[in-house]
Amino acid sequence: MFGLAPAAVAEAPFARLADGGTADDSWWLRADPVHLAPDRDQLVLMPQSVLELAHAETQALAEAFNKVFADDGWHLEFPHPLRGYLSCPKPLDVFTHDPAPFMGGPVLAAMPTGPDAARLKLLMNELQMLFHTHAVNSAREEAGRPPINSLWFWGGGRLPPVSGVAPRQVVSDLPLVQGLALWAGREPLMPAGARITGDSLIALAAGDVAALERGWFAPLLAAVKDGTLRHLDMHLGGLGDFTLDRGGARRFWRFGRPMGTS
Repeated sequence: MFGLAPAAVAEAPFARLADGGTADDSWWLRADPVHLAPDRDQLVLMPQSVLELAHAETQALAEAFNKVFADDGWHLEFPHPLRGYLSCPKPLDVFTHDPAPFMGGPVLAAMPTGPDAARLKLLMNELQMLFHTHAVNSAREEAGRPPINSLWFWGGGRLPPVSGVAPRQVVSDLPLVQGLALWAGREPLMPAGARITGDSLIALAAGDVAALERGWFAPLLAAVKDGTLRHLDMHLGGLGDFTLDRGGARRFWRFGRPMGTS
């Protein structure tokens, strides 16, 4: 919808735009603060909610990181307490993982891979030692809170040239989609209070399903049925892509079949 191939849409540079960053030609990684907890012979990635992060804490860690690694071409910033961004001295040929599916579980299978993975893992080891003795973590441990003992690197890439292609309206609470809108010259709207119009991209976090049904799914279905919207194109993650038009929406007598049947 933005005129980009999927391979050109990297999480880090677009999400950084949504968090107030300026467009540049740097190669960015997401660098999210995490707590890795030892569990027997493995490390478990704890949910970010247990950290109860203050922005001043991540800003202080970024300052310490930059004092040590700036001369090597790395730069860390935290425009948002939960979302950090690492500018790399050069693009890295590495495959990384969104941490969300691994929260609460072991991290070995989610470590970076690829030709430059060793360089990134070395950096992770060095910053873990830096954070271990930092005053922020000393204070957190004294207060009974888990330390920020690592950063999770993922979603690396740089901004591509502007394509000139964008929907008329973008409604989203997702940093990636908000950043895509800003990159394309559109001001993204938050879902609360946004109006449904044609030629809109609506991208929502799958959180409170009942609230999504009341606020979005039911009104969108009604708009398709009464012809306000000609059709609705839906991307439902791993469930696939679907298109609903007025005729399909009014076929209430058709019973659904289990997925995987013909």
